[in-house]
Amino acid sequence: MVEWWVAATKWSLSLLLSSIVYRAIILYLWRPLRVQKLFRDQGISGPPYSPIFGNLKELAKLSKAAFASPLPHITHDIVPRVLSYYHSWSSLYGEQFVFWMGSKPRFIISDPELCKEILSNKLGFYKRPAPSIHLHDLFADGLVTLEGEKWEQHRRMVNPAFYMEKLKAMVPTIVKLTSIMLQGWKMKAENLYGCKEINVSEEFKTLTADVIAHTGFGSSYAEGKEVFILQQQQQLLFIKLAKSLYIPGTRFLPTAVNRYRWELKQKIIAILQRIIDKRWTLEDGYGSDLLGLMLSALEERPAEEAQKSSKMTMQEIIDECKTFFLAGHETTLGLLTWAIMLLAIHPEWQERAREEVLFYFGSSHPDADLLHNLKVVTQVGMVLHETLRLYPPAVSIFREARQDVKLGTILVPEKTVFSLPILLLHTSPKLWGADALEFNPSRFEHGLSKACSHPLGFMPFGSGPHICVGQNFALIEAKIVISMILQNFRIQISPAYVHAPRQLLTLQPEYGMQILVDPVM
Repeated sequence: MVEWWVAATKWSLSLLLSSIVYRAIILYLWRPLRVQKLFRDQGISGPPYSPIFGNLKELAKLSKAAFASPLPHITHDIVPRVLSYYHSWSSLYGEQFVFWMGSKPRFIISDPELCKEILSNKLGFYKRPAPSIHLHDLFADGLVTLEGEKWEQHRRMVNPAFYMEKLKAMVPTIVKLTSIMLQGWKMKAENLYGCKEINVSEEFKTLTADVIAHTGFGSSYAEGKEVFILQQQQQLLFIKLAKSLYIPGTRFLPTAVNRYRWELKQKIIAILQRIIDKRWTLEDGYGSDLLGLMLSALEERPAEEAQKSSKMTMQEIIDECKTFFLAGHETTLGLLTWAIMLLAIHPEWQERAREEVLFYFGSSHPDADLLHNLKVVTQVGMVLHETLRLYPPAVSIFREARQDVKLGTILVPEKTVFSLPILLLHTSPKLWGADALEFNPSRFEHGLSKACSHPLGFMPFGSGPHICVGQNFALIEAKIVISMILQNFRIQISPAYVHAPRQLLTLQPEYGMQILVDPVM
């Protein structure tokens, strides 16, 4: 009897082992090689696939070399540093090629027509890839990561908070917080008799966090700021873990890193739940800040929809709070930082923008009605859009084929991830002309539609149904802050600044952004 049991156990283990080996061969060898051949038969090549790791080792080597030192001078040709793999492999395999993230193919698409086909498809052929576990810690199940019906529900809930008339009500708060920051700049400059070096990326990090905390959470801004501090710790952990190979299943192990991850996550949830619980008890509405507007939108949903998702209500709101705090902060931080750099190294545009600001506002603070005058076709608006063109918040966006699809004339197998390199489209001479790598805001003087030969040549906030819901918020905040800086200071780049753009969550200067400020008398 015992011998029979031992034999059965051995047979079961052998069968299990055979099944695991078979699955591994399919996943890590047969399917990748089949997909690689399918693409090559269509004239699309790329670095050869290596079992299990794909091209991860080559990617790590290219990234390490690119980030070893800053760029030798300020140039807007940042692809060699920010997209080093593309810079290296496109010269060998062409503008469109396939490389491998482990056993998963990634297809580079730089043709704007094909990008349009992917982003505007309404049949559900293309979805956002599932986020890594560490990225999910940051955004949870918010608009940045959701798909399908859940995304539609969240979008309907969040949209009203970003209507233009609602955003105008937040202008006084942004003006007040910017005034506080600039008073600090003036005190530093006066104490040192004139020009003072300021690391504006750090200044803007504090300012944009304060703006999100106040406009997002109103009277609970202090608790909102706690969430920001914890999310900054999550970001640092994300950056660290993104450099290492993730082994499936290890996220459940009680390692020191995982315990730290879980602790940060639970603290953020606890603070946000405390803030939301207070709002539910208010008798005179939920408030006019972003959280209050979201709660009002949730309350006004059709009865059948509210009933269907009632179990997710609290978690939905918590996830969206995390999303707009993090995404809103990072996007505006990058836009402000790069815009100030570009104005600092282009004094002629700085003066043109200052003249415009003084014409509309004089020495008064910007208000919502006058701010409307600073559209894209004005100096400040053109500067901001040229900033977004040269230094977009995200340098690439990704979609995944839900099934075997035909993209243009190319047959693409299921689960292929498409990489749409925004930065390449934004700086393509074919789309923007011979001066594509130069700072030239006047290209936007006749509006966005006239600036580029293809509508998908400019998409700093994405495109299609998933376009960023908070883009107007980011642009209004940037217009206010830039206008108030120009009212009060002349700026120039500091000799201490080194040009080292790097994509973290968004495109940021790796070593800060140092400028010299000189108060306008």
